Amino acid sequence: MRKLVVSEFVTLDGVAEEPGKWSFPFWNEEIGKFKFDELFSSDALLLGRLTYQGFAKAWPSMNDEAGYGKRMNGFPEHVVSRTMEKLDWNNSHLIKGDIEKEVSKLKQQSGQDLLIFGSGQLVNALLQHDLIDEYRFLVYPIF
Repeated sequence: MRKLVVSEFVTLDGVAEEPGKWSFPFWNEEIGKFKFDELFSSDALLLGRLTYQGFAKAWPSMNDEAGYGKRMNGFPEHVVSRTMEKLDWNNSHLIKGDIEKEVSKLKQQSGQDLLIFGSGQLVNALLQHDLIDEYRFLVYPIF
């Protein structure tokens, strides 16, 4: 059974918006190593629609020597959405209907951690069904 892990960038006052708007000035080697290790201890992503759409635009063109981009682009992405009909990013799978049931099935599969980046509405829904096993918050010193 795999763990469902939520990983969020958040400000001291609890804002968890798209991190590219505010977190990059604080990026350092320690955060980079943490995010690298986190990704490589996982083997699938679970994303909400908005996070998926942002990732699907950005990640297919990203490449780096360390292999982070290759790993992101090789993962299966499980996308929870009531409105999307088609997913364009490689290895993307749409989850509609009973989120609790579908995410429980994903957790029952063998493998490494199932990782959620961002996806605030999805995290809130999963929280209500007690499906999240671990939270990782990178708290940034801004309000």
